[in-house]
Amino acid sequence: MTDKEILKPLVDKVLDLSSRQKEQYKKELWAKFNALQPVDKIPVCVTFEGIPAPQWDLMFGVNHLHCKGPLARQIEFDLKKRAWAAQNIPDDHVLWPAVFIPAATVIGSDWGVPIQWHGPDDPLGAKEIIAPFADKIDLSKLRQPATEVDEKATEARLSEAAELVAGQLTVHPRYPRMTDAPFDTAVEMRGLQNILMDPYDNPDLLHGLMEFITSAIIADHKRREACGWINAPVDPSGKYQMIPIWRHICAYPPEDFATRKPELADEWAYVSGQTSSGLGPNMYEQFVNVYNCRIAELYGRKTVYYHGCECLDQKLDSIARLPNLRRHHVSPWSSVRKAVAKYQGSVVLEVHVHPTEVVFNASREEMQAEIARLVKEAEGHPMCLNLSDIHSLAGNPATLKYWAEAALDALEPPG
Repeated sequence: MTDKEILKPLVDKVLDLSSRQKEQYKKELWAKFNALQPVDKIPVCVTFEGIPAPQWDLMFGVNHLHCKGPLARQIEFDLKKRAWAAQNIPDDHVLWPAVFIPAATVIGSDWGVPIQWHGPDDPLGAKEIIAPFADKIDLSKLRQPATEVDEKATEARLSEAAELVAGQLTVHPRYPRMTDAPFDTAVEMRGLQNILMDPYDNPDLLHGLMEFITSAIIADHKRREACGWINAPVDPSGKYQMIPIWRHICAYPPEDFATRKPELADEWAYVSGQTSSGLGPNMYEQFVNVYNCRIAELYGRKTVYYHGCECLDQKLDSIARLPNLRRHHVSPWSSVRKAVAKYQGSVVLEVHVHPTEVVFNASREEMQAEIARLVKEAEGHPMCLNLSDIHSLAGNPATLKYWAEAALDALEPPG
C-alpha cells in the first residue's frame, strides 16, 4: 500500500469524528471562554499531545506506524493520536479537520555563542546546560539571531501533505518562532546556578544580557510579522482560530482577520519565567517581569498567556501587570484562591490538577474530590480544568478517560 492509501482510513475517521455536533459546541465553548464571555460549563482538557511517543504503544501496539515517508509518518502518528483521544477521552478537546506541518527552517536562532545541553547516558537522567557565559557575561560576543524560513521548501512540504490527505483535510504551516521567555534564554547562556547569584554579584551585566535578549526577541517577532510567518490559523469555517498552544484550543479571530494579512497580535503569546523560580518577588520584578512586559506589549489583542508550573503566589502582583494578559496558569503548587483574589475575573485561570497523583495514586472519588475543591476555590471565577504534563500512563491509558469522567461528574450541577 502507498502512504496515501494507509492514511485514507485515518483521514476518513478524523473527518467523521470532527463533524460531530458536539465538536461545534466545544469550539463555541472555548472561544467564549477565551473571550471572557459567559459559558454554561467549565471547560475540561486532557493534554494528550505531550504524552511521550513510547507511551502510545499502550494504545496502538509496538511498531504501529506503517507509512514509509517521514512526513507521512508524522501525519499518521498525529491523526492516530487525535482520533484516539476524540474517541476515548470525554473532555472538551476539539478535533479539527486539519493537519499542521512544521515549516522548513533555514537556520535556527544563532546568538553568536553556542546554546547547548549535555544529555546523560541514562535516558531517565537530567540534562545539563553547557553555558557559554559560565565564567562571565560577555555581551560583545552576542549577535541578534534571525528566524529564517525556506518558503519554497515549506510550500513543497505543504503540497506533499495535501496530496497525502487527498485534499480532504486543510493543511496549515507551523512557523518557527523565538521564545516569549527571555530569562530562559539568559539561563541557557549563563547557567542556572550562576544567574541566580547575578542579581547580587552582577546586576548591571544581568540587565545588559536581558536587554539584549529581549530586544532581539522583539525585533525577530516583528521580522516574522513582516514576512507573514504568523501562527494564527483559522478553521475551515473561518469562525474560529485554532490556537497552536496546548490547552488553549480555540478563540474567535479578530473581525477583520479575513480581509488582511495575519499580524503578530493575532498570535497567542507564551510568556514565562519558570527558570527564575528561585528568585524572590522583588528580584523577579526587576530582572524578569520588566522584560516580559515589553514582549507582552506586542500582543495588543489581549492574547498573552502566562505559564508557570512553579508556585506563583508571591509573584502575582508582578504577573498581573503584564500588558494584554488573558490566561494565567495555576499549577498544583499555586493557590487558586490567591489568583482569584488578584484577578477578580479579569483573566481566565488555567487550573491544573496534579498529574502524578492522577496517574499513579488517585481513585475516581479522590479525583472528583480534588476537582470539586478547585472549583470551590475558584468561586465562579472563569476557569478551565486541566490534566497536563503526562509523562507516563502507568500502564493504563484508561486513566485519562476516568479523570475526564470524574471531572464531568464533579461539575454536574446538583439535582
